[in-house]
Formats: sequence, C-alpha cells, structure tokens
Amino acid sequence: MKDTEFVEKIIGRLDGLSAKMDILVQAVAISPKIETILKDKTKTQQIEILSNLRLSNDAIALIVGTTPETVAVRMSEMKKKKRKKAKKRRQIIGKNTKRDT
Repeated sequence: MKDTEFVEKIIGRLDGLSAKMDILVQAVAISPKIETILKDKTKTQQIEILSNLRLSNDAIALIVGTTPETVAVRMSEMKKKKRKKAKKRRQIIGKNTKRDT
C-alpha cells in the first residue's frame, strides 16, 4: 500500500468517526429533556419534533429507534403534507379576496 492510499484510507475512517461523534453529541445534548418532550407521541411526531431541533437523520433515528432511511421518508411525507396544506390555503385565500376590475 502506498503512503497516499494509506493516508486517504485513514482520512476516510476519521471522517466516518467524526460523523458518528457528531450524532452522539447531538443525542447527548438533548437527552435530559427528550423523554418528556417525546412522551406519548407517535414515531412520526417524534421525528417531526426532533427535525425541528435541527438534528440529523442519523441522530433522530438513534433516538427514535428506527433507521435514517425511515426518518428521511417520514420527513419527505411531512413536507408533502405541508405543501398540500399551503396550496389549499392559497386557493381558499384566492377565492375569498375581491379584486378591483
């Protein structure tokens, strides 16, 4: 193995370790209050709350007890619902406003 390959391999491993440490830091930062915040909430509601706290998908998955992929899917579904609601609200507002002609 060449020195450059070795260095690149080490850097890759350090990047992976750094990402995992970031997840742990995020989880530890909110852990004292998390039990109360998430109590009696569905997983989807828990994911929404934690994403509003700007946690990564990996950290959310760790806390909620699911996979980062599931978190990404749930967040995508939530965004779609918000867009639908906003579109419907714009349509209602548009119907209720009078325009001068």
